[in-house]
Amino acid sequence: MKPITAILSVAFLASACSTVEYQYVGGRQSLKNDQGHVVGQKEMLRDARTGEQFEQVTYFTPRRDEKGVITGYEEPLPPGVVVRDLQGRRVGVRYTDLRSRGTNPGSGGVTVIVNPAAER
Repeated sequence: MKPITAILSVAFLASACSTVEYQYVGGRQSLKNDQGHVVGQKEMLRDARTGEQFEQVTYFTPRRDEKGVITGYEEPLPPGVVVRDLQGRRVGVRYTDLRSRGTNPGSGGVTVIVNPAAER
């Protein structure tokens, strides 16, 4: 039993040490469509161990109103979704509340949109 435990321990430690670290190289670049809407972003990343560089492209999901007109875009992030306007500025967030899924299974979650203050 001890050899199996030792082998599993070594395998666990080896897998824990094999994580890949990425560093950002440069900044984020906005991706625009033909209408000038910001529909995604591109980031340059570098593997800290090997020095290999690659692009990570994230496309946003269109957000439409009742008539089907695109009013903004949604960027998926782990705690929820960031709501962006057509120029790519953050204007709100959408959180998914798992407690309400039992009573409202089709719900996309609670959306909070912050409008800019009116200029005087």
